[in-house]
Amino acid sequence: MKYKRGLPFIRKLMKGIFYRYQGFLKWVKHAWLVFCLGLCICLPNNTYAENIAILKSAEIEAYSEAIHAFKQSLPSSHHVVSEYDLQGDITKGQHLARSIYASHTHIVLAVGLKAALVAKREILDIPVIVCLVLDPKKYDLPTSNMVGLSLRVPFEQELKPLQTLLPQISRIGVLFDPQKTQGLKDQLEQHARAFGLTLVSQEVHSEQEVSLALKTLREGIDVLYLIPDSTVITEHSLDFLISSTLEVNIPLIGFSADLVRSGAVTGVYGNYADMGRQAASLISTLLTPEASLIVGTMVIPDVVSQAINVKSAQYLGLPLTTPVLRSFNEQY
Repeated sequence: MKYKRGLPFIRKLMKGIFYRYQGFLKWVKHAWLVFCLGLCICLPNNTYAENIAILKSAEIEAYSEAIHAFKQSLPSSHHVVSEYDLQGDITKGQHLARSIYASHTHIVLAVGLKAALVAKREILDIPVIVCLVLDPKKYDLPTSNMVGLSLRVPFEQELKPLQTLLPQISRIGVLFDPQKTQGLKDQLEQHARAFGLTLVSQEVHSEQEVSLALKTLREGIDVLYLIPDSTVITEHSLDFLISSTLEVNIPLIGFSADLVRSGAVTGVYGNYADMGRQAASLISTLLTPEASLIVGTMVIPDVVSQAINVKSAQYLGLPLTTPVLRSFNEQY
């Protein structure tokens, strides 16, 4: 009888233990879920890492500088999984493009014109960042899956150091090969007109014509403005352009550090490393719905250098006051 009277008590006790145990299990499951979610949020998750491929036109110092800065500036969740070098041979493009697709790449960085042209022809459904391409419009770049980093600085920024040194300039001279830089010349002409300036241009069809073209041009200009034209600017013609403009007291305006260092009076340009860093910063946008705002466009450099060659400026008798020199962040 004691045994029978004890059964209800035992059943009640066991039932209480069971429900407490069941509640404890629920608490453990809940705690474990919260812990796992916290782990996913707090720790980097390589499952969602973005793979990046780099395609460069050739082994050139400027390209290497931009690529190094690009890789150094990438977020930790982005990884360069492959690098390819065309070695100046655009016919390698199809083979390298297949390798890029095989690497499950999410974004391609194309550095230089030949790399950009290969990407245009072979890489049609992966976002591509194009940089260090002169006159991309001539080659119908960028395409609908590309965003380009422009080497050209807005004209008003290029004009600023000129007006600091020569506030009275009105006639800007330019030499150009219509087969190579007609588009650049036309853009420059429009910009000059918008600022009340006159562009005086002279066509050049070969390196041998540079000397005569400059003699024809120099009588009616205040400055000579160089544009990236491989017919006009060669290893031999550059020395001639620098010495000849100094002789007739015409400031030469460059578009790179090398040109200003060589003797051009001033130049405003984007730094190669800064362009690499800017390219890295574009990736986060390209992987979001906001990509539609920038694909198919050229993005201007967000950091530019304003340089002066002090010796050339002194030779021309330009006013190099302390405030004027302070306006240039690079001096040669």
